[in-house]
Amino acid sequence: MKKIFALSLLIVMCFAASSSATVMVGRHSMLNFTEPQMVKFMQESTSREFFVGVDVTDIAIKFYDSLLLMQMALDRGDVQVLSLPQCVAEYMLNNNKNYTIKGIDWWFFSSACTLNFAFLEDNKTLRKRFNDALDDMKRLGTLGMLEHKYITDPEPDTLKPVEFPKFPGEPTITVAVTGDLPPIDYIAPDGTPAGYNTALLAEIANKLHVNIKLVNVETGARATAIQSGKVDVVFWFQSNIDETVPAIDVPQGFILSKPYYKWNEQYFIGKK
Repeated sequence: MKKIFALSLLIVMCFAASSSATVMVGRHSMLNFTEPQMVKFMQESTSREFFVGVDVTDIAIKFYDSLLLMQMALDRGDVQVLSLPQCVAEYMLNNNKNYTIKGIDWWFFSSACTLNFAFLEDNKTLRKRFNDALDDMKRLGTLGMLEHKYITDPEPDTLKPVEFPKFPGEPTITVAVTGDLPPIDYIAPDGTPAGYNTALLAEIANKLHVNIKLVNVETGARATAIQSGKVDVVFWFQSNIDETVPAIDVPQGFILSKPYYKWNEQYFIGKK
């Protein structure tokens, strides 16, 4: 799978250096930024080309609440490229032969994205329990095993539904999932959550001896789901300029677990 990227990056990029047209980039919605604010933030954060042949001053951002909406926009020509984590880009390429790599999102090479669980600020006890479980899984090598199976070197059955343990009489924790970052977070065709996040959560359920109820929400509805009391926990991904700068996509009143997965390789994919 890595060879796909190595070969694709040798292809001449479709946007010539002489082009002055604005390139529209599709991204997942960010809660603390409008689209123009995000463009300004990125322009101030890097002096490099946005990708080959396109200066960072020649871009525009369009936010979408789901990967499906992003893909539809790309197919219609509303955006020229989508910015996606490497493993999600690989998944998209493997499932749609009309897509190809257009370049690297250089901004992400000076920043980092992490996966975390999000809680309301007054739910510190539950966050501690999740953090303790994550620490134990890291110590035992479970986190590394799941990352290898679902992300680094995905197995053929990676996206099969994950079975959760049942603990009659024990508390139930409700967790929102988006299914919007396959193979990290995925909803199977029958509506059953699968992928890395779901497998990780099944392990946490075993460690905490609790029942887990999953609720599917769109990316843009994550904050509302937890603020309304519909769920106790939300799968979250956040962006940092570097580890010394606070996260830029965490709403006020939220607290995050320790990160359990990190990436800074973000790729642009577009139509061939």
